[in-house]
Amino acid sequence: MTNGEFQIPANVWFSETPETPSLDPTAFADIKFALVPGESSIGPSVALVGAYSLGWPYVELYGSELYLVFKVVAISASTGAVYFADLNEVVPFRQEDAIIVQMSDAEANRSGPARDIPAEAGYFNVDLARYLGLPPTSDHYQVFVWLDDLVTRVQTVQVPSNEARQAVDPSVFQVPSSGLLTIEQSVHSPTPQPGEIRTDLDFSQGRSYRVYAALPPGALDAPPTGGAPGTPAVTVLAFNRQTQSLMWATDTGAYASMVKAGTGFYDFDPFAILPKPNPAANVYVVTVVGNLDNDVLPIFVDYQ
Repeated sequence: MTNGEFQIPANVWFSETPETPSLDPTAFADIKFALVPGESSIGPSVALVGAYSLGWPYVELYGSELYLVFKVVAISASTGAVYFADLNEVVPFRQEDAIIVQMSDAEANRSGPARDIPAEAGYFNVDLARYLGLPPTSDHYQVFVWLDDLVTRVQTVQVPSNEARQAVDPSVFQVPSSGLLTIEQSVHSPTPQPGEIRTDLDFSQGRSYRVYAALPPGALDAPPTGGAPGTPAVTVLAFNRQTQSLMWATDTGAYASMVKAGTGFYDFDPFAILPKPNPAANVYVVTVVGNLDNDVLPIFVDYQ
């Protein structure tokens, strides 16, 4: 640091910092990060500083440099736009086939060796605003890190304005949200749980891939924005592990519709966002509503 400012030395770097969070020593798989305002070579930004400890099946899937496949995701609180990138700088930005998955999903879905002994541990850091290509204007973002069936807690941060920043077009990976969400409680809806969004599939009529979601109790009482102004968007992201492709849809009016209807339940077809894999592959779905905690819903296509 210089003059109290956190210095951001690069777009991506892999060393421990004084702000790096501690990991849970009892967890067989753990990823944590902190968001730190700082100064880069082009001006003010925010650094994401993280640590990880991961074993089966992630090392077998991705090798010793598995941290390169971490997806850093930032969702604009004002527009609902999704900005993301993995940590592989060697290849062109967001090139989907940059990561070679070293094991099939069928193999990964089988039982593995001892899961309580971490095989790989290390650090990762990102210039959040510059590396993700956030717009040069100031905005709040809901930020998380995603690896297959692991997702961190969502953190909200205000990214400062910086006219030197070059924004990317996030709509390249966006699909229309019109008609995507059905806002109502269903007999298939999961039971709401305190503090997190619950998602589940419907198995009552054979193989079905429709996702049913429930906001936690009290989520409609006050907008869960984490300090950002306005009301949160409802964002759905879907990821194909074998192709490393990620697509997203955001409905900026869905939360207001839930408040009006008095229900925190909704459902959607994940394959309206990401094509159903052929041949079979694992698909992972995350729903984000402001800064509410969320889990990954794995969809084992043609395995379940």
